[in-house]
Amino acid sequence: MIKSRTRGLVTLQTFSLLVILPSWFILLTLLTESFGREILQNQINFPLYLLGIAGACLLFLNYDNPIEHRGGGSFQFVIAVRKANTGILILALVLFGIVFATKDKAISRMFLGIYIASSWVLLLMLHRYLPVFFSRVFFRGKNTINTILAGNPGKAEKLQDWILNHPTLGMNVLGLVSYGDVEDGRLAIPILGHISEFERLLTQHKVHQVILLESRNSKAWVHYIMDTCYREGCRILILNQWEEYFDQKLTAVEEGPHTFFTLQEEPLENPVNRLLKRFLDLLVAIPIVIFLLPILMLLVKFFQIKESRGPLFYRQKRSGFKGRTFSIIKFRSMYHHRPVSGQKGADAVQASEEDERVFSFGKFMRRTSLDEFPQFINVLGGKMSVVGPRPHMTEHDEKFKRLVDIYRTRHFVKPGLTGLAQTSGYRGEITSVELIEERIRLDLQYINNWSIWLDIGLILKTIVQLISPPRSAY
Repeated sequence: MIKSRTRGLVTLQTFSLLVILPSWFILLTLLTESFGREILQNQINFPLYLLGIAGACLLFLNYDNPIEHRGGGSFQFVIAVRKANTGILILALVLFGIVFATKDKAISRMFLGIYIASSWVLLLMLHRYLPVFFSRVFFRGKNTINTILAGNPGKAEKLQDWILNHPTLGMNVLGLVSYGDVEDGRLAIPILGHISEFERLLTQHKVHQVILLESRNSKAWVHYIMDTCYREGCRILILNQWEEYFDQKLTAVEEGPHTFFTLQEEPLENPVNRLLKRFLDLLVAIPIVIFLLPILMLLVKFFQIKESRGPLFYRQKRSGFKGRTFSIIKFRSMYHHRPVSGQKGADAVQASEEDERVFSFGKFMRRTSLDEFPQFINVLGGKMSVVGPRPHMTEHDEKFKRLVDIYRTRHFVKPGLTGLAQTSGYRGEITSVELIEERIRLDLQYINNWSIWLDIGLILKTIVQLISPPRSAY
């Protein structure tokens, strides 16, 4: 029930955005014309721009699930701001890309700026309030699901944060039917009665759904709950008891007559998805290696000769797909054979903000990520992808895996030039266990939620960061 209702809300919101944003574009052109601006309806290629807006909507809706429910109203607003920022970035890149590609002079850049700025406000309001509006329209009255919990109060206590802040999907949680004692003040939901009264309570409260909190390692207990629910026509929602043993989300996998749980969904184990990702890698890497990299090589060599003579490229051993070692290629940004003062094995030392090994133009390259462009050669060779977890030095791999148990799960996919962690602000030097833990969390989020749209979205965000590097870039 929950999954189907959530999918319905996603479909409704997708359709709404596909209607509202193009309609606002048309309306804004009419308003602009009425105030005597230079833009004229018959000069605008409406089909092209409306198609671009619709494509941008689909892109950021696929990149970022439009329905996300966590916490109270203030947190929901923060989520809406993040989603609006992502959406407007993609919309702006698409629209100005159309203008650049077609060399369109009929449409005012100021008009596009006004449309994009006002669309940000629209997206913010739509992401914040549209799911709630649809929920109230479709999941109230006779569509409300009266729900009770069945099990130990301790289990219910762990679930009550979700109960109090659960998605607005028409679930009316009435309370708990328990077999244990309850401590005063520990449980925020009401206690309806003892499990011995289960059948009577279902009838009395007109219950439509029961959430079974535990099995108690007893088939008789489970069968009693299920048989009673069947007789009373109640849905059964079974809480996954394994979740309390793991820090990660469990994913159900059906294979034949059996159901398994896995910690990683791994969309890139699908060979079709692998082909799509490889196609995108080549689509991006081939033009850069052929047209842009030779120009950068000349530019970098000029400054290296001027500031720090030595080889053009720097190669270093990194851990890649399935932990296999490969040589990563970068433009050399440090003085040739200049170690860190008082330290041995300087190659294994992370670059710091005021690193004495980095020459002047090298600092610029590192801040703008120009030193990373030769890695597109690694992409062509199949050792890396454009998007994926950043590869670390082999020495750091050994160190990080001792600090974070799940570290090596990031090797399930090819490493990338950019990734979800990097575009989320986690670039540069790793100075604490918390930083590496957060990077790994984002890497796993990428691995488990991969889509071609996610890769495209991260590439677009990376382009923006190349123009305006974050403070952690050095």
